[in-house]
Amino acid sequence: MTPFIHLRPNHFVVLLCVAVSQAQVAFCADAAGTSKTKVAPVVALKAEPFPLQNVRLLEGPFRHAMELDHAYLLSLDPDRLLHSFRLNAGLPSKAKPYGGWMTPGRVSCAEFVGHYLSACAMMYASTDDERLKENVSRVVSGFSECQEKLGTGYLHTKPDNFTTRGEAPLGLWYQIHKIIAGLLDAYVDCDNTQALQVARSLADWAKSGTDKLTDDQMQKMLAIEHGGINEAFANLYAFTGEPKYLQLAMRFNHLEVIGPASNREDNLTGKHANTQIPKFVGTAREYELTGQGWLKTASEFFWDTVVKKRSYVIGGNSLGEMFTEPEELSEALGPNTCETCNTYNMLKLTRHLFSWEPRAEYADYYERALYNHILASQNPVTGMTCYFLPLASGQKEYSTPEDSFWCCTGTGVENHAKYGDSIFFHQGQTALFANLFIASELRWPALGLVLRQETKFPEQGRTRFVFACEKPIRLRFQIRHPYWATSGFDIRVNGVKEADESVPGSYAVVVRNWNNGDTVEVNMPFSLRREGFRDNPHRVALMYGPLVLCAESQEDPEGACPAIITEEGNLTSGLKGVPGQPCNFSGLSQILLLSLENTHDVMLEPIHAMHGNRKYVVYWNAFTSAEWQRNLADCQALKAPHG
Repeated sequence: MTPFIHLRPNHFVVLLCVAVSQAQVAFCADAAGTSKTKVAPVVALKAEPFPLQNVRLLEGPFRHAMELDHAYLLSLDPDRLLHSFRLNAGLPSKAKPYGGWMTPGRVSCAEFVGHYLSACAMMYASTDDERLKENVSRVVSGFSECQEKLGTGYLHTKPDNFTTRGEAPLGLWYQIHKIIAGLLDAYVDCDNTQALQVARSLADWAKSGTDKLTDDQMQKMLAIEHGGINEAFANLYAFTGEPKYLQLAMRFNHLEVIGPASNREDNLTGKHANTQIPKFVGTAREYELTGQGWLKTASEFFWDTVVKKRSYVIGGNSLGEMFTEPEELSEALGPNTCETCNTYNMLKLTRHLFSWEPRAEYADYYERALYNHILASQNPVTGMTCYFLPLASGQKEYSTPEDSFWCCTGTGVENHAKYGDSIFFHQGQTALFANLFIASELRWPALGLVLRQETKFPEQGRTRFVFACEKPIRLRFQIRHPYWATSGFDIRVNGVKEADESVPGSYAVVVRNWNNGDTVEVNMPFSLRREGFRDNPHRVALMYGPLVLCAESQEDPEGACPAIITEEGNLTSGLKGVPGQPCNFSGLSQILLLSLENTHDVMLEPIHAMHGNRKYVVYWNAFTSAEWQRNLADCQALKAPHG
């Protein structure tokens, strides 16, 4: 492994030149393609996602969530979003500004507009709604006018104090990351070439200013949250072919955090979670463009330690936005667990890692987090989104349409615009991965193939793929065998059962010539199970297939974990399905911590279906009858008066 210190200035130029040379060769090999990318990865990707334009969602919970998001994006006024940018540039604005984090003068005022650009661009790619493309054009034109008036390439809602004082105001680079990312999405998905020019001008301003800083000054500056700006500059390099943007990206690598990760050292405890996660999305992208192994090691180690040692049952992480001690999560519960931005970024990182090594482990995590955090973060009636997802007794708190604009509102409007980006992956034109069981239609023009996935998943544990092609296609079709499908998993091609040897947490593989009308039916029965904490196996959550179950709980104090008991200690033995609600269960006896002798039955339902003002609980203290009697005696002894 190459240690991170080899990126220090004495070695940087040599490594960068080698990487650029390799990338240019890769580009020549790919020059006949239609991609806007001018610099292809120097790393051989084993799986690649399809563009959003190639996937359409069909009826189901994800299409419903996307449509709510679509309507919200159309309700926002580009002139109101541009208000503070125009005033900062000395341009007039008669628009009424939005409130919340977009209130004029707030530090966070600039960031949502970048998210808005990304969300509108991705939603346009997902729906072909020209109104979204027009709104993107209006914002990009407004940005360009502001840049032209300021004359330096700078673009923000606050005055430029960085180039005059050499000091980065709080949130500056974090917000510029969002702006450049939004501009690049506008370029890619809406074919807006002006957006690329605005992004380049802003990056040139950033480079001019940071070129004046020593490496030590640069690292000191990076102690302030700066999002994934290294990723944004790396992507700009890929779209322009100009090495200066890759150099800029690498200078924004925060070595205090990335360095230890490249040596497989975990120093995350006590750090703000979403300050760290985007840095590793950036190192993952840099690895693809440079081939430098320390960047790969850092990205993979970070994913491992966050997913396997710091994540809750829904796939989210953090308490009060902070990383706690690894594998000590059972007491780290409350109303502010699992910031939604964190999971948005963890899923971005997961996509990179899957592309390098398409393991079912990555797709299993993606499914867990997508269903139980991302989908669960949106109110299925209003379309508004959550900042946190409480896992002890608590309730979801949603944004408002015009007076929130939190960071998680920004990632929220992106989340529900891009559900089609990770359902299918491909390896060249010879292999296809089906990672997610979401009703959808894939269009693969290079092969003349349309693949339709028909499913009511997760209400039913099965899905069906239908091939439409003008001529036979030789293809290796790899269908994820989920980790939770431990019994009864089978595949039938045109009604005939396949001799499948896959195991949970792997892929079932079917290689054949596919003809028009061929079908593949996948049966993956759900079962109930419990998942506990490593530091306290008696504190558990209940799952049904891929779904985390929760229960409405009006009486518990906020942050409490109620207790459940069964005679034999088998939490799922007495549960019964609810007619007409295939993922809901009754029969769970609950003993409230607040009222130790009050036992009643509760209804379990998927966390993505729990919404509104309902208070709920995910984690439970599990006891056998004998354990509960001992616990009850201890509690009563503590309550007894002492002489």
